[in-house]
Amino acid sequence: MYSRVDAAKRCLIAVLILLALAASPVMAGPADRLDLRYRVSWAGMPIAEIRLQHRQNERRYRSDVEVETIGLLDQLLSYRAQARATGDHRATDLVPKKYRNAYQSSRKSRRILIRFDPDSGDVVELEITKRGEPDRSKVPESLQKGVVDPLTAFFRLRQQAASAMAGGSGDGFAAAVFDGRRRYDLDAQLIGRERATVAGREWSVIKLELTLVWIAGSNQDDTDGAEAEADTFRLELLLSDDEQLIPLQLRTLGSIFTAKVELLPECAAPGGCPAISG
Repeated sequence: MYSRVDAAKRCLIAVLILLALAASPVMAGPADRLDLRYRVSWAGMPIAEIRLQHRQNERRYRSDVEVETIGLLDQLLSYRAQARATGDHRATDLVPKKYRNAYQSSRKSRRILIRFDPDSGDVVELEITKRGEPDRSKVPESLQKGVVDPLTAFFRLRQQAASAMAGGSGDGFAAAVFDGRRRYDLDAQLIGRERATVAGREWSVIKLELTLVWIAGSNQDDTDGAEAEADTFRLELLLSDDEQLIPLQLRTLGSIFTAKVELLPECAAPGGCPAISG
């Protein structure tokens, strides 16, 4: 029983690392406010729920994500996380300025604050506290240059995916991501267009394959000492094939038990999710 639960925990951690990348706020088209909700499942068992919120205007953006475990995993782990990214909206690009992340579980808590130089992408301030005490990142400062936070990273890939589909290009996209504790590279390959059933309805989708490669930093202590299964994760991402490019589904590839993040059915209705206050 322990090994299955521990595997589920590792799976959830991998999904959470990628969640912001795959469920990034929708920036294409006219929408300047977005509320989305997702359910995370592992081996068919619901293990977490996610709430996404996005606000933007011509000059700035703010993206928020909240995660909480549910069911059996919540009884064992009781994981809660909140993250926010803010920055400048320049032409067709997002330029991060500040990223905050706070989480707690039954065993630990941590807060992270990162400030970026908006022109170079270098980290100019980094604060980490663990159980209320100052902590430090295991990522060398040399690897904290020219990076973006997880909540900002995917928009760049997503926007390039839209441009590639419009031009028929099959080129890949990449991002150097830093979340305060980990430095990893994200590579995205555009697979193409197809039809898929997500959240109880059929969609025209754009499919991408994502590869996340751990470069430096902590990759084990979030699993309470359990050995990480791999330093590379492969995932499949489905975006709605329209001007909004809504992240519909993310699932792991090459795993014995599949983890999946999927838009809730109520968010697939024409009116979208009920608004989240705040």
